[in-house]
Amino acid sequence: MWSPTRSLELLVLAATVAPAELIRVATAFGPAAKAGADRTRAARRGLAGVPAAYLVVTAAALAVAADGGFLPDALPGRAPGVLWLPAAAAVGAALVGAEFAVGALPRLAAGAGLPRLAVHRDGGPAGAGYAVSVLATAVAEELLYRGLWIGVLHERLHLPAGVAVAVAAVAYAVGHLFFGGLAVAQKTLSGAVFGLLMVVSGSLAVPLVAHLAQNGTVFALAVRQERERERERDYAHRGRAAAGREAAG
Repeated sequence: MWSPTRSLELLVLAATVAPAELIRVATAFGPAAKAGADRTRAARRGLAGVPAAYLVVTAAALAVAADGGFLPDALPGRAPGVLWLPAAAAVGAALVGAEFAVGALPRLAAGAGLPRLAVHRDGGPAGAGYAVSVLATAVAEELLYRGLWIGVLHERLHLPAGVAVAVAAVAYAVGHLFFGGLAVAQKTLSGAVFGLLMVVSGSLAVPLVAHLAQNGTVFALAVRQERERERERDYAHRGRAAAGREAAG
């Protein structure tokens, strides 16, 4: 028998914070990260492990919420208007630039100039596996932090919508703590925007499209970043080869 108090709702929410952090830490600092270990296998484990952790935790939380009778109405939601989805996609792509701006603030304040645009990575090549990983993670995060978190906080615990959006945004951001405090600030911004999109539109589909667009843009940047690094390595290799020929001559 479920408790009539709100302890169950709070326990479920608390148990869903940062489900992928252990996967990231194990991949980065576990046995697979030791000298001589197969880094490719470790990177693949991270690419598969992060979305898997989110999906498993999200599915378990939704199952408990459904069985406990507090599955939020925000999860099924309603169909958004025809203009919401393209607008959400544009907002999601723009959030990549907004996060970069947040990340650039400390350097600008220190007078160091703009940093180079770079994408946080869990490892592995920017191929099909990475694309599936970031897109699947986006789906799980929206179901969890916008659908479940905002729904429970607002519908069940009767917090104001703005407070629910803010709390859910921080919980979402903590899931990126592995990448540092600056990443938490960046993701708090994105999480707040996703939450506002859901509250204003009344549909979970809207922040989901925005998040998919953001992660799709990140994937495109990761592909470009990888190609640039390959070209730099190729130029460096050619330079060393030319220097070797001159020394031999």
